[in-house]
Amino acid sequence: MSQIVFQEALSRIGMQVRGGNLIDVPWSTVADSESVGNVAWVGRDMGIFVVDWADSKIVELNALAGKDVIVCSAVLNQDGARTDFVVGDRRFDAKGADMTMVFVPQREHFQFGTSVSRGLKAVTVVVDVMSMMETRGLPDAALPKSLLRMIRGRQIAMETLAPGHFGAIARDVAARRAMFPSLAALYYEAKTFELVSALLNEFSRRDAFRAGDGAFDPGILDRLDRVKRIIDRAPRRIIDVDALSRVAAMNRTKLRSAFKQVYGTTLSGYRTGLMLQRADRALKQGGASVKQAARHAGYATASSFIVAYKRQYGVCPGIVLRD
Repeated sequence: MSQIVFQEALSRIGMQVRGGNLIDVPWSTVADSESVGNVAWVGRDMGIFVVDWADSKIVELNALAGKDVIVCSAVLNQDGARTDFVVGDRRFDAKGADMTMVFVPQREHFQFGTSVSRGLKAVTVVVDVMSMMETRGLPDAALPKSLLRMIRGRQIAMETLAPGHFGAIARDVAARRAMFPSLAALYYEAKTFELVSALLNEFSRRDAFRAGDGAFDPGILDRLDRVKRIIDRAPRRIIDVDALSRVAAMNRTKLRSAFKQVYGTTLSGYRTGLMLQRADRALKQGGASVKQAARHAGYATASSFIVAYKRQYGVCPGIVLRD
């Protein structure tokens, strides 16, 4: 994909490119014979951009919003990525492998610069939410209340959200983007809708927290994030719910309920997902056999690993090896 085509793709979803080295990325489109590397798909009111660019330690984009858009991104790097955002005259920053949501009102300038140590791996969706609802005959009132207020008020905003289901889908897209060349357009359209749905669910979860007593305590998310990071650091370790409860400063029942509400999965389900990601990397990058990958994921038998892998990724691990 040429720079001109990339800029036209962004323009179709309301972003006029002004600069930044992201336009120099070698892009693939769903029309290519094989969608690999960095991939872009754009529909009527939303688009997805998958970046896996090892050639730069700083990735930047400057753009002007032609309409009210939401830019939501999951950075998949696990090595201290940091992103600085500028929207209009406001600055934000996000550290680590965060999921970020930025609302950019029409005619506002949008800029980001992501610093990484070994190249950027990220999945980003850009969506005109109000147009999406209108063209599908859906009422605005169906949107999460906090998001609807943000859009109607046309106020610049950035939220750092729990990656939850959005992060899981993003990792799946990054891993599978070359597996369905003959159905690429359908695949990316479906995944973009799935990511947008996951984003709306994240807002709904936050609204549910607020609805409890009329106030939202961001400290709950901070404590849950500490729990998640403990599991991230040692996914092979059996989960000690009592120890994690002390970290979260809540009892076992509340921890389990709050974690599932925020991240869309249970504590054990989150740990299983991490282990399967480790096995997936071993298959694709390390040349491991299915039996070896099963050990990476902590499974005693290859058969139980195959069942769990297929449930997570929709394909058998043997197919990954053949590809």
